[in-house]
Amino acid sequence: MECKLFGKTIHIPLNGLNVSRRLEFNLLMKYLDFKGDELLLDVACGDGYWTNKMSPHVAGVVGFDYNFQRLLQAKKLASGMKGGIRCDAHILPFKEGTFDCSIGICVLEHFQDDVKAMTELRRVLKPGGRLALTVDSFSYPGMSDDEMARHAKKFSVVHHYKIEDLTEKLQQAGFEVEQWSYMLRTPISASLYVNALRSPKLAYLLYPISYPVSAWSEQHSKNQTCGYKLAVAAKAL
Repeated sequence: MECKLFGKTIHIPLNGLNVSRRLEFNLLMKYLDFKGDELLLDVACGDGYWTNKMSPHVAGVVGFDYNFQRLLQAKKLASGMKGGIRCDAHILPFKEGTFDCSIGICVLEHFQDDVKAMTELRRVLKPGGRLALTVDSFSYPGMSDDEMARHAKKFSVVHHYKIEDLTEKLQQAGFEVEQWSYMLRTPISASLYVNALRSPKLAYLLYPISYPVSAWSEQHSKNQTCGYKLAVAAKAL
C-alpha cells in the first residue's frame, strides 16, 4: 500500500496481513518442501515481501517483475534475494535449466499468453524441477458477475482457472501436475475473502481473527470442486 507522508510516497508492505496470500504462501511452501540447497525463481515477485520469507529456506532466490518500482521495493525489503530482474514473463533472460524450483503467488492469471509464460518457466527449470503456483479460480459461488468483472479490471486479470484447464495448459508447457487444491472453498473463508475485496482496509484490521478462522475452515474442508483460488504443484518433464 502506498501512502503520502510529508509529501513523499511511502510503500507499506501489507502482504503479511492478507489472509488469502498467507494461506497461499503456506500451501505452496508445503508443496515445494525445500531441502535448503535449491535455487528458487520467484515469478513476478512484486515488492519482495514473500521473496524475503522464502530466502531462509533455500540456497538462493532470484525474483523478477515487470514493474520497475516494485523491484526497487523488493531490493530493499528482500535482503536475501540474490537478484531482482526486470523482465517479461513471456521472455525470461535465463539459461535453460538454471533453477531447481519456481513459485508464483497469484500471477499467472495476469499474463496474456499464460501457456507461453509457463513454457518459459519450464525452459529455465531443471528436468524434475518443481513449479508451485496459485491462480485465480473464482469458481466458488457468491460473487456476482459485475463484481467479478470489476475485480478483473482493477487487478488486470485475464484468466480464471479450473483444475482441468490448468492441468491441460501445464501439460502443453511440459509439466506434470502432482498436487493441487482449491482454496477459499468454504462458506467461512470464501465470505471473508469476498468481504476483504470489498473492504480491504477493514480486512487488514480483522486479520488476527479472520486468518485463524479461515485457516481452520480450510483445513477441515473436503470441497475439491471449486474455490476462489487454486493451488498446484507440477514437475518439469
